[in-house]
Amino acid sequence: MKTTIKRLILCILGFTPSILLAQTVVIDGEIRPRVEVRDGFTRPLLDTNDPGVSAVQRTRIGMNFTSGLLNTQITLQDARTFGQNPNASGDATTGIFEAWAEMVLVPGGTFKIGRQTLTYDDKRLFSASTWSNTGTSHDMALFKYCVNDFQGHIGVAYNNNSIISTETYYTPKSNYRYMGFVWLTKDIVNGLNVSLIGVDEGVQDTIGTKNGANYLKTSMYHAYTYGGNLKFTDPALPISALATAYFQGGKNISGSKMNGSQLAINIDYKFSTILSATLGSNYISGDNNATDGIQSGFKKLYGTDHSFNGSMEYWKVPLVQGLLDYYAGVAGKINKDLSLEGTFHLFNSEYSGKNKKNIAFGKDLGSELDLVVNYKLNTWTNIQAGWSTYFATNNTLVAKDIIASSTDNPAIRTPQWAYVMLTIKPVFLH
Repeated sequence: MKTTIKRLILCILGFTPSILLAQTVVIDGEIRPRVEVRDGFTRPLLDTNDPGVSAVQRTRIGMNFTSGLLNTQITLQDARTFGQNPNASGDATTGIFEAWAEMVLVPGGTFKIGRQTLTYDDKRLFSASTWSNTGTSHDMALFKYCVNDFQGHIGVAYNNNSIISTETYYTPKSNYRYMGFVWLTKDIVNGLNVSLIGVDEGVQDTIGTKNGANYLKTSMYHAYTYGGNLKFTDPALPISALATAYFQGGKNISGSKMNGSQLAINIDYKFSTILSATLGSNYISGDNNATDGIQSGFKKLYGTDHSFNGSMEYWKVPLVQGLLDYYAGVAGKINKDLSLEGTFHLFNSEYSGKNKKNIAFGKDLGSELDLVVNYKLNTWTNIQAGWSTYFATNNTLVAKDIIASSTDNPAIRTPQWAYVMLTIKPVFLH
Protein backbone atom coordinates (compact mmCIF):
# COMPACT_ATOMS: atom_id res chain seq x y z
CA MET A 1 0.00 0.00 0.00
CA LYS A 2 2.82 2.41 0.92
CA THR A 3 4.59 1.66 -2.37
CA THR A 4 1.40 2.37 -4.29
CA ILE A 5 1.04 5.75 -2.57
CA LYS A 6 4.67 6.64 -3.34
CA ARG A 7 4.21 5.74 -6.99
CA LEU A 8 1.07 7.85 -7.18
CA ILE A 9 2.81 10.87 -5.66
CA LEU A 10 5.74 10.53 -8.07
CA CYS A 11 3.42 10.32 -11.06
CA ILE A 12 1.61 13.45 -9.92
CA LEU A 13 4.94 15.28 -9.65
CA GLY A 14 5.96 14.05 -13.09
CA PHE A 15 8.76 11.70 -12.02
CA THR A 16 9.10 8.03 -12.84
CA PRO A 17 8.80 5.44 -10.07
CA SER A 18 12.21 4.05 -10.97
CA ILE A 19 13.77 7.01 -9.15
CA LEU A 20 12.87 5.26 -5.90
CA LEU A 21 15.51 2.65 -6.69
CA ALA A 22 18.28 5.18 -7.43
CA GLN A 23 19.56 5.54 -3.89
CA THR A 24 23.19 5.76 -2.80
CA VAL A 25 24.88 6.12 0.59
CA VAL A 26 28.46 7.35 0.88
CA ILE A 27 30.50 7.66 4.05
CA ASP A 28 33.86 9.33 3.57
CA GLY A 29 36.41 11.20 5.62
CA GLU A 30 39.28 13.64 5.62
CA ILE A 31 42.37 13.69 7.82
CA ARG A 32 44.48 16.76 7.07
CA PRO A 33 47.47 17.57 9.28
CA ARG A 34 49.65 20.59 8.39
CA VAL A 35 52.96 21.73 9.86
CA GLU A 36 53.88 25.39 9.45
CA VAL A 37 56.99 27.46 10.13
CA ARG A 38 55.96 31.12 10.45
CA ASP A 39 58.91 33.46 10.25
CA GLY A 40 57.12 36.69 9.39
CA PHE A 41 53.74 35.32 8.32
CA THR A 42 51.09 38.12 7.96
CA ARG A 43 53.64 40.73 9.19
CA PRO A 44 57.44 41.06 9.48
CA LEU A 45 58.98 39.55 12.61
CA LEU A 46 61.39 41.59 14.70
CA ASP A 47 64.93 40.24 14.88
CA THR A 48 64.53 39.82 18.63
CA ASN A 49 61.91 37.10 18.09
CA ASP A 50 62.17 33.49 16.96
CA PRO A 51 59.88 32.03 14.30
CA GLY A 52 56.84 30.03 15.36
CA VAL A 53 56.46 26.34 14.56
CA SER A 54 53.04 24.70 14.90
CA ALA A 55 50.99 21.77 13.66
CA VAL A 56 47.25 21.82 13.01
CA GLN A 57 44.84 19.13 11.95
CA ARG A 58 41.38 19.06 10.46
CA THR A 59 39.40 15.83 10.70
CA ARG A 60 36.08 15.33 8.96
CA ILE A 61 33.68 12.47 8.48
CA GLY A 62 30.88 12.94 5.98
CA MET A 63 27.69 10.96 5.42
CA ASN A 64 25.72 11.49 2.21
CA PHE A 65 22.40 10.00 1.13
CA THR A 66 21.19 10.59 -2.43
CA SER A 67 18.01 9.55 -4.16
CA GLY A 68 16.03 10.97 -7.05
CA LEU A 69 14.06 13.31 -4.79
CA LEU A 70 16.33 13.88 -1.81
CA ASN A 71 20.00 14.60 -1.16
CA THR A 72 21.33 14.97 2.39
CA GLN A 73 24.78 15.64 3.83
CA ILE A 74 26.05 15.56 7.40
CA THR A 75 29.71 16.43 7.99
CA LEU A 76 31.29 16.23 11.44
CA GLN A 77 34.48 18.22 11.96
CA ASP A 78 37.23 18.51 14.52
CA ALA A 79 39.80 21.28 14.00
CA ARG A 80 42.65 21.74 16.44
CA THR A 81 46.25 22.72 17.01
CA PHE A 82 48.49 19.90 18.19
CA GLY A 83 48.74 20.18 21.97
CA GLN A 84 45.74 22.48 22.26
CA ASN A 85 43.96 19.96 24.47
CA PRO A 86 45.52 17.85 27.25
CA ASN A 87 46.40 14.24 26.50
CA ALA A 88 43.52 13.16 28.73
CA SER A 89 40.73 15.66 28.18
CA GLY A 90 36.98 15.48 28.47
CA ASP A 91 36.45 18.70 26.53
CA ALA A 92 34.12 18.33 23.56
CA THR A 93 35.84 19.39 20.32
CA THR A 94 33.79 17.86 17.51
CA GLY A 95 31.12 19.99 15.86
CA ILE A 96 28.86 20.00 12.81
CA PHE A 97 30.37 21.61 9.73
CA GLU A 98 27.51 20.65 7.38
CA ALA A 99 24.01 19.36 8.00
CA TRP A 100 21.60 19.95 5.14
CA ALA A 101 18.85 18.36 3.10
CA GLU A 102 18.10 19.20 -0.53
CA MET A 103 14.68 18.26 -1.91
CA VAL A 104 13.26 18.35 -5.42
CA LEU A 105 10.30 20.76 -5.60
CA VAL A 106 9.70 21.04 -9.33
CA PRO A 107 11.57 19.77 -12.39
CA GLY A 108 14.86 21.69 -12.33
CA GLY A 109 14.14 23.27 -8.95
CA THR A 110 15.37 22.16 -5.51
CA PHE A 111 15.17 23.51 -1.97
CA LYS A 112 18.21 23.13 0.31
CA ILE A 113 18.05 23.95 4.01
CA GLY A 114 20.48 23.62 6.93
CA ARG A 115 24.13 24.31 7.61
CA GLN A 116 25.90 24.41 4.25
CA THR A 117 28.87 25.80 2.37
CA LEU A 118 28.50 28.46 -0.33
CA THR A 119 30.90 28.62 -3.27
CA TYR A 120 30.30 30.93 -6.22
CA ASP A 121 32.29 32.10 -9.23
CA ASP A 122 35.84 33.17 -8.34
CA LYS A 123 35.26 32.54 -4.59
CA ARG A 124 35.86 36.17 -3.63
CA LEU A 125 32.42 36.68 -2.10
CA PHE A 126 31.47 33.16 -1.01
CA SER A 127 33.74 30.18 -0.49
CA ALA A 128 34.04 27.03 1.62
CA SER A 129 37.54 28.33 2.54
CA THR A 130 39.12 24.90 2.19
CA TRP A 131 42.61 26.15 3.19
CA SER A 132 41.30 27.31 6.56
CA ASN A 133 41.50 24.69 9.28
CA THR A 134 37.84 25.23 10.11
CA GLY A 135 36.34 26.19 6.74
CA THR A 136 33.25 28.40 6.32
CA SER A 137 29.60 27.37 6.33
CA HIS A 138 26.26 29.15 6.74
CA ASP A 139 22.91 28.33 8.39
CA MET A 140 20.40 29.14 5.67
CA ALA A 141 17.70 28.17 3.18
CA LEU A 142 18.61 28.01 -0.52
CA PHE A 143 16.38 27.63 -3.57
CA LYS A 144 18.17 26.44 -6.74
CA TYR A 145 16.85 26.32 -10.28
CA CYS A 146 18.63 24.95 -13.33
CA VAL A 147 17.45 24.56 -16.91
CA ASN A 148 19.80 23.99 -19.85
CA ASP A 149 22.71 26.44 -19.41
CA PHE A 150 20.89 28.74 -16.97
CA GLN A 151 21.21 28.54 -13.19
CA GLY A 152 19.63 30.69 -10.52
CA HIS A 153 20.02 30.57 -6.73
CA ILE A 154 18.18 32.49 -4.00
CA GLY A 155 19.47 32.20 -0.43
CA VAL A 156 18.18 33.56 2.89
CA ALA A 157 19.71 33.41 6.39
CA TYR A 158 18.63 34.86 9.75
CA ASN A 159 20.75 34.43 12.88
CA ASN A 160 19.96 34.41 16.60
CA ASN A 161 22.00 33.58 19.70
CA SER A 162 19.21 31.30 20.96
CA ILE A 163 15.48 30.72 20.69
CA ILE A 164 13.74 34.01 21.51
CA SER A 165 10.19 34.98 22.47
CA THR A 166 10.80 38.71 22.14
CA GLU A 167 13.29 40.59 20.00
CA THR A 168 16.71 41.11 21.57
CA TYR A 169 20.08 42.33 20.38
CA TYR A 170 22.07 39.75 18.43
CA THR A 171 25.62 39.39 19.67
CA PRO A 172 27.23 38.58 16.34
CA LYS A 173 28.69 35.13 15.98
CA SER A 174 28.51 35.77 12.26
CA ASN A 175 29.10 39.08 10.50
CA TYR A 176 25.41 39.40 9.71
CA ARG A 177 22.07 39.09 11.48
CA TYR A 178 20.24 38.68 8.17
CA MET A 179 21.63 37.82 4.77
CA GLY A 180 19.97 37.25 1.42
CA PHE A 181 21.43 36.85 -2.06
CA VAL A 182 20.52 36.13 -5.66
CA TRP A 183 22.97 34.49 -8.07
CA LEU A 184 22.37 33.98 -11.81
CA THR A 185 24.58 32.49 -14.47
CA LYS A 186 24.21 31.67 -18.18
CA ASP A 187 26.34 30.86 -21.20
CA ILE A 188 26.12 33.74 -23.67
CA VAL A 189 27.89 32.10 -26.58
CA ASN A 190 30.13 29.08 -26.87
CA GLY A 191 32.93 29.48 -24.32
CA LEU A 192 31.64 32.73 -22.81
CA ASN A 193 29.75 32.68 -19.51
CA VAL A 194 28.32 35.56 -17.46
CA SER A 195 27.26 35.46 -13.82
CA LEU A 196 25.54 38.12 -11.72
CA ILE A 197 25.16 38.32 -7.95
CA GLY A 198 23.47 40.61 -5.45
CA VAL A 199 23.93 40.29 -1.67
CA ASP A 200 21.95 42.06 1.06
CA GLU A 201 23.45 41.92 4.55
CA GLY A 202 21.48 43.13 7.55
CA VAL A 203 23.86 44.16 10.33
CA GLN A 204 23.16 45.62 13.75
CA ASP A 205 25.36 48.35 15.18
CA THR A 206 28.22 47.31 17.43
CA ILE A 207 27.09 49.15 20.57
CA GLY A 208 24.44 46.61 21.57
CA THR A 209 23.22 48.53 24.62
CA LYS A 210 21.18 51.65 25.16
CA ASN A 211 20.84 53.30 28.56
CA GLY A 212 22.41 50.22 30.11
CA ALA A 213 19.88 47.74 28.69
CA ASN A 214 19.92 45.50 25.66
CA TYR A 215 17.94 46.69 22.66
CA LEU A 216 14.38 45.39 22.69
CA LYS A 217 13.83 46.14 19.03
CA THR A 218 15.96 45.31 16.03
CA SER A 219 17.18 48.11 13.80
CA MET A 220 19.47 46.87 11.06
CA TYR A 221 21.63 48.64 8.56
CA HIS A 222 21.69 47.03 5.12
CA ALA A 223 24.91 46.62 3.18
CA TYR A 224 24.56 45.76 -0.52
CA THR A 225 27.19 44.02 -2.63
CA TYR A 226 26.49 43.44 -6.31
CA GLY A 227 28.35 42.69 -9.52
CA GLY A 228 29.42 39.70 -11.56
CA ASN A 229 31.95 37.72 -13.55
CA LEU A 230 32.65 37.28 -17.24
CA LYS A 231 34.48 34.04 -17.99
CA PHE A 232 35.94 32.80 -21.25
CA THR A 233 37.08 29.20 -21.71
CA ASP A 234 37.41 27.21 -24.91
CA PRO A 235 39.10 23.76 -24.89
CA ALA A 236 40.19 24.36 -28.48
CA LEU A 237 42.15 27.49 -27.50
CA PRO A 238 45.19 27.78 -25.19
CA ILE A 239 43.94 30.99 -23.56
CA SER A 240 41.25 31.56 -20.92
CA ALA A 241 40.24 34.70 -19.02
CA LEU A 242 38.14 35.85 -16.08
CA ALA A 243 37.02 39.43 -15.37
CA THR A 244 35.44 40.31 -12.02
CA ALA A 245 33.65 43.46 -10.80
CA TYR A 246 31.88 43.94 -7.47
CA PHE A 247 30.46 47.14 -6.00
CA GLN A 248 28.99 48.11 -2.64
CA GLY A 249 26.30 50.47 -1.39
CA GLY A 250 23.94 50.84 1.54
CA LYS A 251 25.28 51.34 5.07
CA ASN A 252 27.96 49.65 7.15
CA ILE A 253 27.75 48.48 10.75
CA SER A 254 28.20 52.01 12.09
CA GLY A 255 25.61 53.55 9.76
CA SER A 256 28.06 55.18 7.32
CA LYS A 257 27.33 55.05 3.59
CA MET A 258 29.25 52.49 1.57
CA ASN A 259 30.81 53.12 -1.83
CA GLY A 260 33.45 50.44 -2.34
CA SER A 261 34.52 48.31 -5.29
CA GLN A 262 36.63 45.27 -6.09
CA LEU A 263 37.93 44.58 -9.60
CA ALA A 264 40.05 41.77 -10.95
CA ILE A 265 41.25 40.24 -14.18
CA ASN A 266 43.08 36.96 -14.72
CA ILE A 267 44.44 35.49 -17.96
CA ASP A 268 45.74 31.93 -18.27
CA TYR A 269 47.75 30.56 -21.18
CA LYS A 270 48.58 26.89 -21.80
CA PHE A 271 51.84 26.41 -23.68
CA SER A 272 51.33 22.64 -23.59
CA THR A 273 49.64 19.97 -21.51
CA ILE A 274 52.40 20.28 -18.92
CA LEU A 275 53.19 24.01 -18.83
CA SER A 276 50.95 27.04 -18.29
CA ALA A 277 51.25 30.67 -17.19
CA THR A 278 48.97 33.17 -15.52
CA LEU A 279 48.90 36.96 -15.41
CA GLY A 280 46.50 39.14 -13.47
CA SER A 281 45.65 41.99 -11.17
CA ASN A 282 43.41 42.47 -8.12
CA TYR A 283 42.09 45.82 -6.96
CA ILE A 284 40.35 46.59 -3.66
CA SER A 285 39.20 50.18 -3.28
CA GLY A 286 40.53 52.33 -0.45
CA ASP A 287 39.36 55.32 1.55
CA ASN A 288 41.25 58.60 1.31
CA ASN A 289 38.91 60.62 3.51
CA ALA A 290 38.01 59.27 6.94
CA THR A 291 35.82 62.24 7.86
CA ASP A 292 33.33 62.37 4.97
CA GLY A 293 31.01 59.74 6.46
CA ILE A 294 31.46 57.42 3.47
CA GLN A 295 33.21 54.04 3.56
CA SER A 296 34.99 53.91 0.21
CA GLY A 297 37.03 50.86 1.17
CA PHE A 298 35.57 47.56 -0.03
CA LYS A 299 34.21 45.33 2.74
CA LYS A 300 35.24 41.72 2.22
CA LEU A 301 32.51 39.13 2.50
CA TYR A 302 32.85 35.37 3.02
CA GLY A 303 35.25 34.31 0.30
CA THR A 304 38.60 32.59 0.53
CA ASP A 305 41.49 34.63 1.92
CA HIS A 306 44.44 32.40 1.10
CA SER A 307 43.89 32.19 -2.65
CA PHE A 308 44.22 35.92 -3.34
CA ASN A 309 46.83 38.61 -2.69
CA GLY A 310 49.66 36.32 -1.66
CA SER A 311 49.91 33.15 0.40
CA MET A 312 51.55 34.96 3.33
CA GLU A 313 48.28 36.85 3.87
CA TYR A 314 49.90 40.23 4.55
CA TRP A 315 46.84 41.96 3.18
CA LYS A 316 44.18 39.45 4.23
CA VAL A 317 42.59 42.46 5.89
CA PRO A 318 43.08 45.19 3.26
CA LEU A 319 44.48 48.53 4.32
CA VAL A 320 42.02 51.39 4.70
CA GLN A 321 44.00 52.93 1.83
CA GLY A 322 43.10 50.02 -0.49
CA LEU A 323 45.20 47.45 -2.32
CA LEU A 324 46.51 46.67 -5.80
CA ASP A 325 48.08 43.28 -6.46
CA TYR A 326 49.87 42.66 -9.77
CA TYR A 327 50.91 39.03 -10.17
CA ALA A 328 52.36 36.54 -12.63
CA GLY A 329 52.89 32.83 -12.27
CA VAL A 330 53.85 29.58 -13.96
CA ALA A 331 52.70 26.01 -13.33
CA GLY A 332 54.16 22.78 -14.65
CA LYS A 333 53.60 19.04 -14.42
CA ILE A 334 56.66 16.87 -13.94
CA ASN A 335 54.53 13.74 -14.36
CA LYS A 336 50.93 12.70 -13.72
CA ASP A 337 51.46 12.78 -9.93
CA LEU A 338 53.89 15.69 -9.41
CA SER A 339 53.28 19.37 -10.18
CA LEU A 340 55.00 22.66 -9.37
CA GLU A 341 53.81 26.26 -9.39
CA GLY A 342 55.26 29.64 -8.58
CA THR A 343 53.70 33.12 -8.34
CA PHE A 344 55.23 36.56 -7.87
CA HIS A 345 53.14 39.42 -6.43
CA LEU A 346 53.78 43.15 -6.48
CA PHE A 347 51.71 45.12 -3.93
CA ASN A 348 50.68 48.75 -3.79
CA SER A 349 48.06 50.70 -1.87
CA GLU A 350 45.64 52.93 -3.75
CA TYR A 351 46.48 55.90 -1.52
CA SER A 352 49.33 56.91 0.72
CA GLY A 353 48.42 56.93 4.39
CA LYS A 354 49.46 56.91 8.03
CA ASN A 355 49.67 54.08 10.53
CA LYS A 356 48.35 53.95 14.11
CA LYS A 357 51.44 55.85 15.28
CA ASN A 358 50.66 58.62 12.77
CA ILE A 359 53.73 57.77 10.67
CA ALA A 360 53.26 58.33 6.93
CA PHE A 361 53.81 55.58 4.36
CA GLY A 362 53.82 55.56 0.57
CA LYS A 363 52.07 53.30 -1.91
CA ASP A 364 54.85 50.74 -2.48
CA LEU A 365 54.08 47.85 -0.10
CA GLY A 366 56.69 45.34 -1.25
CA SER A 367 56.43 42.04 -3.08
CA GLU A 368 56.09 38.32 -2.47
CA LEU A 369 57.20 35.02 -4.00
CA ASP A 370 55.08 31.86 -3.49
CA LEU A 371 56.22 28.35 -4.44
CA VAL A 372 54.05 25.22 -4.14
CA VAL A 373 54.69 21.52 -4.83
CA ASN A 374 51.87 18.97 -5.11
CA TYR A 375 52.38 15.21 -5.12
CA LYS A 376 49.63 12.61 -5.43
CA LEU A 377 50.81 9.69 -3.35
CA ASN A 378 47.85 7.43 -4.10
CA THR A 379 44.11 7.52 -4.74
CA TRP A 380 43.34 8.84 -1.26
CA THR A 381 46.45 10.81 -0.33
CA ASN A 382 47.98 14.09 -1.50
CA ILE A 383 51.08 15.84 -0.18
CA GLN A 384 51.50 19.58 -0.61
CA ALA A 385 54.49 21.67 0.41
CA GLY A 386 55.02 25.40 0.06
CA TRP A 387 57.53 28.13 0.71
CA SER A 388 56.95 31.87 0.51
CA THR A 389 59.03 34.94 1.19
CA TYR A 390 58.05 38.60 1.43
CA PHE A 391 60.31 41.41 0.23
CA ALA A 392 59.36 44.13 2.70
CA THR A 393 59.93 47.84 2.16
CA ASN A 394 60.00 50.65 4.68
CA ASN A 395 56.36 51.30 3.72
CA THR A 396 55.53 47.71 4.68
CA LEU A 397 56.97 48.22 8.16
CA VAL A 398 55.06 51.46 8.64
CA ALA A 399 51.77 50.09 7.32
CA LYS A 400 52.12 47.08 9.65
CA ASP A 401 52.73 49.42 12.63
CA ILE A 402 56.24 48.07 13.22
CA ILE A 403 57.86 51.48 12.82
CA ALA A 404 56.64 53.63 15.70
CA SER A 405 58.47 56.91 14.96
CA SER A 406 60.13 58.71 12.08
CA THR A 407 63.57 57.83 13.53
CA ASP A 408 62.74 54.20 14.25
CA ASN A 409 64.78 51.65 12.28
CA PRO A 410 63.90 48.21 13.69
CA ALA A 411 65.81 45.12 12.60
CA ILE A 412 63.55 42.41 11.19
CA ARG A 413 64.04 38.83 10.15
CA THR A 414 63.70 37.93 6.48
CA PRO A 415 59.93 37.28 6.17
CA GLN A 416 59.27 33.73 5.07
CA TRP A 417 56.81 30.92 5.62
CA ALA A 418 56.91 27.20 4.89
CA TYR A 419 54.51 24.32 5.33
CA VAL A 420 53.91 20.66 4.60
CA MET A 421 50.32 19.40 4.40
CA LEU A 422 49.09 15.84 4.12
CA THR A 423 45.50 15.34 2.91
CA ILE A 424 44.02 11.86 3.28
CA LYS A 425 40.46 11.29 2.02
CA PRO A 426 39.34 7.68 2.54
CA VAL A 427 35.95 6.38 1.41
CA PHE A 428 34.60 4.06 4.11
CA LEU A 429 31.37 3.12 2.37
CA HIS A 430 30.09 3.58 -1.15
